[in-house]
Amino acid sequence: LEPDLDRYLRAEDADPRFAELAEALGDSSRLAAYVAFRQLHERKQKEFLGLWREDLEASDPVAKAIHEANRRGIEAFLEDHPQFRQSIYWNHVILVSSIFGRFGQVNTDGSKAIYSICSHIRHSCKPNAAWFTLRKGFPRGKRMLHVISLDGIQRREEITVSHVEEPVLLQPQLRRSLHLVKVLGMKCPCDRCRANDEEAEERIRYLFTRLSTSLAVQPPTDSSTATAQECLRDLDQLLPFSMQTKAKAKVLLATSLGELLQRAAWQQDNRPANIVLWTGLDPESQEQRLKDSKRLYETAGKDFEYLLGQDALPILERMESGYAPVQDQHKMLTKYRDKAEAAEAEILESQGAGIPFEHKPQSYEPNLPRPGMPPTWEELFK
Repeated sequence: LEPDLDRYLRAEDADPRFAELAEALGDSSRLAAYVAFRQLHERKQKEFLGLWREDLEASDPVAKAIHEANRRGIEAFLEDHPQFRQSIYWNHVILVSSIFGRFGQVNTDGSKAIYSICSHIRHSCKPNAAWFTLRKGFPRGKRMLHVISLDGIQRREEITVSHVEEPVLLQPQLRRSLHLVKVLGMKCPCDRCRANDEEAEERIRYLFTRLSTSLAVQPPTDSSTATAQECLRDLDQLLPFSMQTKAKAKVLLATSLGELLQRAAWQQDNRPANIVLWTGLDPESQEQRLKDSKRLYETAGKDFEYLLGQDALPILERMESGYAPVQDQHKMLTKYRDKAEAAEAEILESQGAGIPFEHKPQSYEPNLPRPGMPPTWEELFK
């Protein structure tokens, strides 16, 4: 359903009665939804109406309230304007409006749509999936669903998404619940809200505060980056799903680790100078920083891609300027390590050492069992 409702009610080939009905009803959205429904193929119309199951109102109080409001509104209108009673099939208007009201999803461009799968995915404050709507390409308005749970989705596990903005998920449970009642029209049924673990909620806020403080340290130090990494690990335990907030923190942390690498290289070149050592120079620490920085960039890029879809492209392009040097250094390190290992193996072979002892196929005396093998029956009862 496009944002411009006049394209359904006042188009050149539209039935002129619809514009008159919309003006008398004072609500163009219901009739526009009905016109859009009539433009569907007959098979699609049956599929659409099938979304309103017979037992839906008994099991879904929100659906029942929406249907009741639409029914009363149309009945009151027809009592005041009986001349329109035979104009269209009003039961379908009520049903279509109710389906859009209960299952309709508003896209970023203002359009509203019903999706065969996404319209039925429930909200969770600890979601395991996220969707984004295609604004370019065909078909426009198509939704892509990505798994964002760090543990994946197990078989028979319910797929859930967040129906609210990410900052709401970071609010205390009480404030979050009040906001969700306004958005969903009902109390949030997710596991996180039912658990109501105040200690965990308080720790989440503490970790984000500590993470922000650590990333704000300038110039970054080994201690500040280690603290930030520890906070991210703990947050992944409490909020085990991709988040833009955590992805941004990963990029900032990767940038800080890159700065530490640059300082280590500068210190290495200026050893004779009387300077204060900002960071360790040992090769193991530098290699670990490089690996951590590369991993942070890659996981942050995946997080942005899964959460934002096509909108993530500008962010990924900006990240490329920081990621490319790290990736090049990692390739050089891997190439150097491979050459060093090959040279060491060549030296051992030239000295007659050959393959290290632990990797050699070894022979054993017939009366001795092979290492790791259970003893035979005769050996047990010698």
